Amino acid sequence: MDKNSFLIYLDYQEQFELLTDEQAGQLIKAIIKYEKTGEIAKLDGMTKMAFSFIKQQLDRDNEKWKEEKQKRSEAGKKGMANRWKTNNNNNVITNDNKDNSVKNDITRNNKNN
Repeated sequence: MDKNSFLIYLDYQEQFELLTDEQAGQLIKAIIKYEKTGEIAKLDGMTKMAFSFIKQQLDRDNEKWKEEKQKRSEAGKKGMANRWKTNNNNNVITNDNKDNSVKNDITRNNKNN
């Protein structure tokens, strides 16, 4: 995954309080592992049940994040198209501008002068 964070809701407190400290530690490690790799850790019965409730919210949040990421990507492409006054049939990102940076822009402008 290319995310580096996730939300832990205060509503989770109910699930955590049903667990021993050891189980709560295993649960938080399982949550982190799931968010980072998508793998589900092996857990005992009570911890597994708590994880299943939390996993549902993690999955909803992840889907919402993916949708937002896609919307922002489309908005960025549209903004670049408007900036460079291209139509929908042209690719905005080309080999010439794929690695844009200030240095590349300055070099490109100097070549044109």
